[in-house]
Amino acid sequence: MQQIDNVDVLKVMTSRFRMKLFSLLFRIGPVTVGELARRADADPGQVSYHLRQMQRHGLIEDVPELARDSRERWVRAALSGWALVRDFEAPEARAALQAWISQWVIDQFERLRDFERTHMALPEDWRHASFGSSRHLRLTKEELAQLADQLNAVLKPWRELTRSRVESSEIPDLAERRTEAARLHVIPSRSRRRALRRLRHRLAVALRRLADHLEPARQTVRESCSGDAG
Repeated sequence: MQQIDNVDVLKVMTSRFRMKLFSLLFRIGPVTVGELARRADADPGQVSYHLRQMQRHGLIEDVPELARDSRERWVRAALSGWALVRDFEAPEARAALQAWISQWVIDQFERLRDFERTHMALPEDWRHASFGSSRHLRLTKEELAQLADQLNAVLKPWRELTRSRVESSEIPDLAERRTEAARLHVIPSRSRRRALRRLRHRLAVALRRLADHLEPARQTVRESCSGDAG
């Protein structure tokens, strides 16, 4: 797992198209530029330009041993995993970080949406093997950190298997290979205490508004009582 803490790298990946290319490379491993362009539905020249920008910042690398002739170029992601440093102080760096994260979230959403649209076209055994799940847990921050460690431990051997296949010098069979994605988001929601504070605040505002609304009626009652006493 490589930490990305270089602002220039973040800026390179604020391009939606580059994020798409990087995501494809990250998932499918070594691939020719022509095949990458086909999967991205883009011109090979355009793809080559963006690959050069990413390669300049160490995000992708060439795999010359897979080339069958001088015209064929194979590339792959240079990172087997990555994590973003989130404690930037400079506004420019924070903006670049937010742009990267936004593109990453968009990429994940689009992949899930595409799967839901096309999954019935998959062979039956692949449809049955895929799954999705959502759970809402009440955990402390320590328990949440422990859960994240346990999930990463479960995924570790599968990541290593994937890395060994990606780094293999054998030319992959693009016609038969399929890509599997494991997406886990272990995130805290707003705390109950904060939610209760917001609820109390809203209740207090509602009560003040109700009191203001009833004030004319109370004033009328007071004046009526004063008249009767006189």
